[in-house]
Amino acid sequence: MSTSAVADEAAKLAASLPPDKAQALLEYARYLAEKAEEEAWERRFSDPRYAKKFQAMVDEVKQDIAKGKTEPLDLDRL
Repeated sequence: MSTSAVADEAAKLAASLPPDKAQALLEYARYLAEKAEEEAWERRFSDPRYAKKFQAMVDEVKQDIAKGKTEPLDLDRL
């Protein structure tokens, strides 16, 4: 089934539900999308083809920290 067909069917299903159930369906779909994104990142981080690139990024950040090019994260400023 194509993504478009799935979206059409999901929209029809949501339209047939009471508002609270449609909202719950939407929240669950968002959860599934977030979970899929997390799994994709986990696969990337676990893929040995990217290990050197990720390590280079870590090394660069460590160098920036050592050189004082960074500042502590202030959650109150976010």
